[in-house]
Amino acid sequence: MKEKIKIKVEGADFAAFLSAAANGGADLSDIERKERVLTAVCDEESERELRRFAARAGLLFSIAEKRNFGSRARAVIRHSGVVAAALVVALSFVVSRFFVFSVSVTGASPTVCSEILSALKEEGLNGAALKSAIDLEEIENTVENGNDKVAFAEAYIDGVKLVINVREQLPEPVATEESGKLYSSVDAIVTRVETTGGTAVVKAGDTVRKGDVLIEDHIVVGDPLDPGHKEIETAAKGYVYGRVWYTEKLLIPTVREVTVRTGRSYVSTALYLGDKLVIPAKSAHGFKEYEVTQTKKRINGVLPYSLATYGYYETQKRTVATDEAYIESEVYASFARLYASLDDSAAVLGSYKYQKKVDNYYIIILYYEVEQLIGCREA
Repeated sequence: MKEKIKIKVEGADFAAFLSAAANGGADLSDIERKERVLTAVCDEESERELRRFAARAGLLFSIAEKRNFGSRARAVIRHSGVVAAALVVALSFVVSRFFVFSVSVTGASPTVCSEILSALKEEGLNGAALKSAIDLEEIENTVENGNDKVAFAEAYIDGVKLVINVREQLPEPVATEESGKLYSSVDAIVTRVETTGGTAVVKAGDTVRKGDVLIEDHIVVGDPLDPGHKEIETAAKGYVYGRVWYTEKLLIPTVREVTVRTGRSYVSTALYLGDKLVIPAKSAHGFKEYEVTQTKKRINGVLPYSLATYGYYETQKRTVATDEAYIESEVYASFARLYASLDDSAAVLGSYKYQKKVDNYYIIILYYEVEQLIGCREA
């Protein structure tokens, strides 16, 4: 589409100008004349020729108010597009900052994932939800306690999606008095097998799940491939070791609320005779939130008089950004708890930390790799 502009021609005689414009094929429309001024609309391609025709006719040529109808219309359209795009970007930012719109369950069979989604839907967690209203720990507890097929659940927010990663419960070993088989007590990679009774069905390097058979309750006489071989029943006995991983998950917000003292305090003292309160302490501090400390001191060597001093310290909640020092302290404490949970037979092979930041949280998973007894029955 050609640009349309409005021109102004000033002078005494416009006949020669209009004749040259018509013969030259110039696109000239909306012609108006008022005394010595003629205005008209033309396209940009004709402007140079019209300017030349006006000069030959002794007329003064100019662009009226420098108006450009086509470009202005397009400018409005472009401006509207920019505004709309800016609004979309702003809206997208607000939406992704404060809302989640979908729930995804991973790590389990489709049937279990569907059961979890249905349970969450019954709890009201379906479709759009405010991030601030989502309690990730409560969701994890709901999933773990509400489905006996789930052993572990990890919930976190990724953009506008709530992700719940689960691990299914492993089947418990089925042992009967007559079987006498030796089962694996945990998931592991076998490292050593010491058989003193029965027939080992695993070797070093095999991966076993909790409940898998490690040693069968019989011994084979003859070639196992020979249909005529014999199996003699006997109790499965021995020691089977394996590499086992102990894990713990931390979910730390990037911004957290802490309690700090404001600097205002109040001290009061009580008098005791032995364990009997003689003069009570006054607690007229008026603080809504506070911490209390207590110290007790004997003041008489003959009679058991003592003073109990109470310190009341006003506190308030404050939002702070989580720093590396805080993360490291939480990791250290978690490693200590994890170490205390290791099996008595465990020998530590290594410890690892996996950390990533997702949306407003740090997800940290800690590992201890150990070698331990995964099946044992003494001879």
